[in-house]
Amino acid sequence: MLIVFIGIILVIFAVCLFSNTSQLLLFPLTTPEKFLSDMPHILLKLFEQQLVFIQPSSSILVYGLGVLMIMIGIYFYVSKRVYKSRQYWGVGLILWGISAIAAGTSYQAFGYELKCAEREFCLFTNNFELVYMLLTAYSINFLVAATGYTSLGQMGRKRLIRFAVVDSILYSIYLFLGALIPIRFLVSYEGFMTFIGVNFIIMFVLNIRHYRLFRDSLNRGLITVWISFLVVNLGYFVFLLGHIGQKIYKSTGVWFNENDALHVLLIIWAILVMFILRNKMRDIAS
Repeated sequence: MLIVFIGIILVIFAVCLFSNTSQLLLFPLTTPEKFLSDMPHILLKLFEQQLVFIQPSSSILVYGLGVLMIMIGIYFYVSKRVYKSRQYWGVGLILWGISAIAAGTSYQAFGYELKCAEREFCLFTNNFELVYMLLTAYSINFLVAATGYTSLGQMGRKRLIRFAVVDSILYSIYLFLGALIPIRFLVSYEGFMTFIGVNFIIMFVLNIRHYRLFRDSLNRGLITVWISFLVVNLGYFVFLLGHIGQKIYKSTGVWFNENDALHVLLIIWAILVMFILRNKMRDIAS
């Protein structure tokens, strides 16, 4: 585990050090003034420096989500006993929580300062968002590895863990190249989901397969977790494609966009994970 975390730190350091994403501008081209005109923001004074803090309510939501994920992850890790599945779920949720905080710092709280301040046009992305995608990818692969202990025998478990390791390495290379060259799609959320999305399908299929064979409560719970995660993402796209957040903002002045809807739904999902899996998560017999 120590070697894994050293590797994660080295990859993050390398991606941030060699990133050339400052060459990628936000499209359509957006001036800092235009960027701020489309969202609520306040001025903060920190250490004699004035900073623009954007989307205050959204920032609170995403930071709250991050802290909640970390707390649940710590619970699973501390209560792991001899179960690798609990340990990997714990580490995965902790990394997911840290990634949410990194994302909130750039997409919400200090997005203006990181992508627009003192520039003619705002940037498409920055290192905080790259760290967010890296940590989320590693988080998901820890959950994939955990699935080997909840839904597979010994041989299948080894193969799945090997897949999770290789997948993490390949995504690290994928994002590193995207940041170095730079290539917009590779460092985008769409590029991230194109690479990582299959991992959720693998976990879901393995949970269903094991449940059909053994009718166990753990894999039934995991199936519920992933179905509810799908519902969360569908809710996000309903909000996004229906422009519901824009309509709310224009009619009421209340800022609640598709990212806020996603974060509220993820908070509910995280609580559901805790409720369903806290007593059930354990390794199956090989």
